[in-house]
Amino acid sequence: MRKIWFLLLLLIYGAVAEAPLPPLHNNGYPEHIQYVVKDYINKEVGFVTANISAQIVTKQGQKYYQLESVEGKYFRNTALLNQADFTTVEEKRYNERSELIESLTAQPDGTVKFFHRDKKINLTAKNPGNVYSRYAFLISLSGFPFEQKDKVALNVYMFEYGNVLPLRAVYQGREKIKVPAGEFECYKLELAVDGLLGLFAPDKYYLYYTVAAPHHFVRFYQKVDDGSWLANELIKVSF
Repeated sequence: MRKIWFLLLLLIYGAVAEAPLPPLHNNGYPEHIQYVVKDYINKEVGFVTANISAQIVTKQGQKYYQLESVEGKYFRNTALLNQADFTTVEEKRYNERSELIESLTAQPDGTVKFFHRDKKINLTAKNPGNVYSRYAFLISLSGFPFEQKDKVALNVYMFEYGNVLPLRAVYQGREKIKVPAGEFECYKLELAVDGLLGLFAPDKYYLYYTVAAPHHFVRFYQKVDDGSWLANELIKVSF
């Protein structure tokens, strides 16, 4: 029921307000990085090993990060991110049969095309602002202005609600944590739906990035359907 009311609110208020400037910025992220992550899929599957890589590519004279994330045998995600601010140019998600099930594509005129096969979503949003891929958070949120700002707002496409949603990332300070890859001094971020929409989607998520450059991903902490808290954790990183 909460999701139904949330969707109605989106329809009433329309698209999210456009952000004047991208809220995240590349502060020295490496040109090539590879992650191995313990990744939670759902309660039926549990955890799998995800292999995630990103590297700089040049297209039409512009530099981008080309990202690929393989979640066991279940999903493969690809994304093209602007090098300077990690905004998403293109995102695609495939299932275990290599069928395209979700995508977003930014157009030259500022519109963004969104598609989700199972939800029968095929729409074009006008001027949705700076859109970020949730499948690229482990890279893009490393560009948070740690220790400079307490909060930034970013727009993220969420097929569950059929549109772009405003999320807020809030700086929570430093914390030392231990994961399979080792022990790290980390910056902690809280991620949640922003504004009035947050009343209908109050869940919060926590992400950890190293204090040491290049502020790489370490942990994603979330509450799952049965109410328990589970963590996607770094197993290995190389750059």
